[in-house]
Amino acid sequence: MKVLLTTLLSLVLILGSTSQSKTVSITVQVDGLKNKNGYVAIGLFDGYGDFPEGDGFASKYVEADGSSVEVTFDKLEPGEYAIAVLHDENGNEEMDYNEYGMPEEGFAFSNNAMGQDGPPSFGDASFEVSSDKVVSIDMVYLSY
Repeated sequence: MKVLLTTLLSLVLILGSTSQSKTVSITVQVDGLKNKNGYVAIGLFDGYGDFPEGDGFASKYVEADGSSVEVTFDKLEPGEYAIAVLHDENGNEEMDYNEYGMPEEGFAFSNNAMGQDGPPSFGDASFEVSSDKVVSIDMVYLSY
């Protein structure tokens, strides 16, 4: 009897651990691109560690072919995320700065968060995802 109970309990645990967990998608709508030059880099972050300068949890690069772009990140675990966007107008894969240290290219963050003297914190830009979500973000350009 004890062996049967142990076997049944083990079977339940194995079957429970192999069941598929629910995944979600995040669709990012970036509006306000000032031109069609270069690319738009969109980084998805799932923690405080490297936000927003690091590579992120996932990233996508799309051509800046209009005043807005849209990308979808699929098969994500529900949780807390933040997004950083760069309009890489010259395609050099990095933010360019002027002689005063001000960004020369467009940037944006989820929640349209802005930092005091630099980028916002992960906490200010983060949002919870428990089901499929659309996130709208407006580009910011400090120089024209």
